[in-house]
Amino acid sequence: MRRRARTIVAAVFCAAASAAHAETGCDWYGEEYQTCRDGNTHDIVMCVGKLYKKWDGRLNAAYKKLLGMENEAVRLKTLKLSQEAWLKYRDANCEWYEAGEGTIHRLWGSECMRSMTACRALELEGAGETN
Repeated sequence: MRRRARTIVAAVFCAAASAAHAETGCDWYGEEYQTCRDGNTHDIVMCVGKLYKKWDGRLNAAYKKLLGMENEAVRLKTLKLSQEAWLKYRDANCEWYEAGEGTIHRLWGSECMRSMTACRALELEGAGETN
């Protein structure tokens, strides 16, 4: 019975931790993006850009925290390589969304940068808590 109670407590704890990380920042055009929807294209792009900067700050802080936590040379090297690869992918992916004629591409590109950066920040923050 005690073991079952511990299992239930652990499950509840994990669910709460998952809910805490289920921030809406990852959602394309989700709640966070909707705070920027008023105004013209320029206004929206500027607003989403501010949100991106917030997430970029969190991403950088989480990455630096992980760098400081890593004691194994192999894991440190792979963390650096994975982050470099992810940055290249994000930039190329969002450039693709932004390429093209029409103002909608500016919105797509800025939302891509915001949402992908938010997801990566949340991923690294979670890794820092479980590492």
